[in-house]
Amino acid sequence: MRTIVIPTDFTNEGIQVAETIIRDIDADQVRVIFTHLFHVADDIQDLLFSTYREKEYELVSGQFWRDCRSLKDAFSKKLTSIKIEFFYGNKLASLKNFLENCETDFIAYSAQYGIPKLSKSSLDALPVLKKSGYMLVDTDKIGVNALTDVEGYR
Repeated sequence: MRTIVIPTDFTNEGIQVAETIIRDIDADQVRVIFTHLFHVADDIQDLLFSTYREKEYELVSGQFWRDCRSLKDAFSKKLTSIKIEFFYGNKLASLKNFLENCETDFIAYSAQYGIPKLSKSSLDALPVLKKSGYMLVDTDKIGVNALTDVEGYR
């Protein structure tokens, strides 16, 4: 089983990255983890009384969840699970621990699209991920999406 972490802003572009990498990967089973990286608040009041970890799930649209189900259906034999996990932190070591805990094999992204921020507390993810030591795969270099021309997919 291969685990792919995809940093995203939970839009169709994240689904396209997943679709491209699942189609291209040479593995019988694949697990996808969509993620977004956030700063941790510095103020003790914010840390004690904030509900920021609950609010982030509100940033994931119903359309994104439907697209995840469509992706799961399209690759049902290969795609074993899709998860959404958020990273909260300011240190590279904690990011490495997060990726290790996710059992990450590699990180997939689109250089053309980038990784847009969701809020003012979002991290600029790509420079941080490049320092993580994990292999990054730019799906723009892989080719055309397999399901782009399939009628009724989206």
